[in-house]
Amino acid sequence: MPLAPRLLAALVLTLVLTSCSLFVPEESGSRGGKSPRATSTPTVSLTTSASASPSPAVVVDPSATPVPPEFFGVHDHDPLSWPNAPVGSLRAWDSGVTWRLIETSPGSFDFSLLDATVERAEANGSDVLLVLGQTPEFHAKDPAAESFYGAGASSPPRLAAWERYVREVAERYAGRPVVLQVWNEANVAGFWSGTPAQMARLTKAAYDVLETVSPRPTLVAPALVTRLIGQRAWIDDFWAQQVDGKPVSDFVDVVSLQLYPEADGTPESSMELLAAIRVVLERHGVTKPIWNTEVNYGLTGLPVSPTNTKQQAANVARTYLLNAANRVERVYWYGWDQQQIVDTLLTYADGITVTPAGRAFRTVQRWMAGATVQSCNTDTFGTYLCTLTYDGGVRRIYWNPTVEVSVELPSGATSLQRLGSNARNEPLSRQDLTVWQIPVMVDSST
Repeated sequence: MPLAPRLLAALVLTLVLTSCSLFVPEESGSRGGKSPRATSTPTVSLTTSASASPSPAVVVDPSATPVPPEFFGVHDHDPLSWPNAPVGSLRAWDSGVTWRLIETSPGSFDFSLLDATVERAEANGSDVLLVLGQTPEFHAKDPAAESFYGAGASSPPRLAAWERYVREVAERYAGRPVVLQVWNEANVAGFWSGTPAQMARLTKAAYDVLETVSPRPTLVAPALVTRLIGQRAWIDDFWAQQVDGKPVSDFVDVVSLQLYPEADGTPESSMELLAAIRVVLERHGVTKPIWNTEVNYGLTGLPVSPTNTKQQAANVARTYLLNAANRVERVYWYGWDQQQIVDTLLTYADGITVTPAGRAFRTVQRWMAGATVQSCNTDTFGTYLCTLTYDGGVRRIYWNPTVEVSVELPSGATSLQRLGSNARNEPLSRQDLTVWQIPVMVDSST
């Protein structure tokens, strides 16, 4: 499917960015790009508890669970080509399967591409997260509504037509690995021209239909972008909604956030956005799991050049590590074959051959899948230590986004792996390690 609509969406974001800023301030030097190395290399001791120790002790979080395969999600504009990497979940968006492309005339549905997408995902051990919008023009309450996907696409639909479509999808894929999402980026005008109250009503209508389907599919809340003040105000308004006397959160199973940071942002600043939205969710008593349904870096609304390859690989690994540590249950990279409007690319222009960042996607899965992320903490130099436990021992992953540092390793450390073209175990010859922006994984027995 052509990417022009997605590019137009990003262009609108650019115009808004000229007058808006992040709600959460960042310290100078904490954002993306290549930062200068420190003039000296400080040696630090990192620990997962408050006390310093040259051999970091593992503090077990009883609420933490092993990272499942579906945590590693992606978008793919041509899902039938399937990514050249393990993928646990495919988000079907910008891939030719929106409502307006499936319902070709009132009551007439063409599921051929979606059927093939689901079959390909099943064959590769993945589920499919299907976004149910956008509105067909003939079902739009306002066919003239501003939209990125054609006449009436962003308009609230007629409710009976919406319910019929949701039922068609839910019954067709009942019992198969298909998860349903209400809408995409409902707090961006070109995607949704209605109000938060109308989106809440649409959400409940979908939920009510799914309640009559067995087995009931999981329903993910509308995806909401988090970068701008106005977008976060919309999020606040949406989660404050009640429908038929009940909070809208009663009618979804999962919260969906699109955690793109500012154009010069980093995986770390993306987590600041998550923290800000968690405050909003807590205020409204929303306790559902959170999925990060779109993320990448360098988004400005215009075509951008890729950042350096080391930074790209670091962006991928740090994103999945930090989201897991912050108890986000799934992350969907945008996208496997995305080339133009972001600076971190998993494939080259052919959409198939993996880049260093694509190899990092594979490597970080080997580090994380089946392991339990206990914590990701920082010291006074801003050096991160993520601690993962697994059946064979402990993995400690170190990086510093801004300066080069030397860290002391635990006495039981046996080998390390670095992100790169051929990530492999390297024996340790000393008990300290120099790290910078690219994560390094150290294996140990304890």
